[in-house]
Amino acid sequence: MHSQILCKGTAAAVAARRMRNILGPVLGKGGWTWNTHEVKLLNTSAGDTVKIGEISYQLKTPRNPELVPINHMSETLPQTVVQHLRWIMQKDLLGQDVFLIGPPGPLRRSIAMKYLELTKREVEYVALSRDTTETDLKQRREIRSGTAFYIDQCAVRAATEGRILVLEGLEKAERNVLPVLNNLLENREMQLEDGRFLMSYQRYDKLMTEHTKEELDAWQIVRVSEDFRVIALGLPVPRYKGNPLDPPLRSRFQARDIYYLPFKDQLEILYVVGPNVPAERVSQLLSFATTLCSQESSNLGLPDFPVDNLPSALTVLEHFPMLSSQQLVQRLYPYQAMLGKEGCTAVEGVLSVRTRMHSYTHTHTHTHTADYKDFTFQVPAGTKAPRPPNSNPAFISTPSHAQLLAEMVQSHLVKDMCLIGAKGCGKSVVAKEFAEMLGYSMEPVMLYQVGIQFGG
Repeated sequence: MHSQILCKGTAAAVAARRMRNILGPVLGKGGWTWNTHEVKLLNTSAGDTVKIGEISYQLKTPRNPELVPINHMSETLPQTVVQHLRWIMQKDLLGQDVFLIGPPGPLRRSIAMKYLELTKREVEYVALSRDTTETDLKQRREIRSGTAFYIDQCAVRAATEGRILVLEGLEKAERNVLPVLNNLLENREMQLEDGRFLMSYQRYDKLMTEHTKEELDAWQIVRVSEDFRVIALGLPVPRYKGNPLDPPLRSRFQARDIYYLPFKDQLEILYVVGPNVPAERVSQLLSFATTLCSQESSNLGLPDFPVDNLPSALTVLEHFPMLSSQQLVQRLYPYQAMLGKEGCTAVEGVLSVRTRMHSYTHTHTHTHTADYKDFTFQVPAGTKAPRPPNSNPAFISTPSHAQLLAEMVQSHLVKDMCLIGAKGCGKSVVAKEFAEMLGYSMEPVMLYQVGIQFGG
């Protein structure tokens, strides 16, 4: 039995997840039983072919190889990911657009990019937001020397060049934006602002039997490539905030529920990332993260734990084994800053059950002391000359500042970071000190009314 229910629409995807939560415990600790498939690259006289199980895809040489994603595939893929890739390949071969729907995080985008790299497909990517307009998808109007020109945007380029259009954040787009894609998705047709008309390749090729290419060009009819596809990425609404999709637009996609990787697959990934971290501690951290992503935690109003950031946390733990589980969790899930008293109590209760507390001490930014041992490590740096710690007369360091800077350098080893604190507590000053210590130039950007959603 396959572990995924192939369905269409946000409501159906939510129903699939609920069914999995109900039947998973019934079917045992391993959950559902997968049909095992392998990803193979075959070299034949007709050209290279990618095969996933019994599904085969004939590769084409990309005309713009710089638009093909790279470095997303790995030598070993979890069987869950292989199943998702196989499903996308099936829909691609049928000429259908797909909608990967699931909780916040990079997993859906990672799977899409893996597929594009595997099949050597060119990509047009756009991250949708409430500020995205119709011109961002179709055509932008520019004035040059008093003359108006129309510049094709991502959707038009993908349709005419035979690329895959990746639309991320479907739930963020305003309701009057995505309907412009309705006809392009359903009939592969679209009227452009510059007078051209995009036409499906079937109708265009039929016209070519009755008219010449010059006549169609004079009529400003443009052929939509048979290789054009759309991969949409989004969150289920509700549970998460956003605009639900209109039924006509939703029906254009074949939907797939992309949930977190199974516990076993996640555990194998973390063991590879942190080979020197005790297996018990890795399992405890993953168990804690999985608990906070459960339906029970959701019913308590707790945000999802960012499970996809656990490999980065294990890398930090690999370098600094003296870090306690509680402090490591605070880096990824600052529950004390975003939850009330009841929420903090619930998280700390799970933390005390799922993990063990490890005490630690440290000194300054680049050297940490635990059990009287020094830890030396290398981190990325800027182009300017780094400045030694505690050498800036304008910055008065305190023990809390030293600890914060040390933790920032640790996090900088693997990821970008976000400083959270009350107004006037010194976030900008500490960020400036951090930048000067590592030789970075600062570029402040003021943001207003920005909503932050943890767990992605």
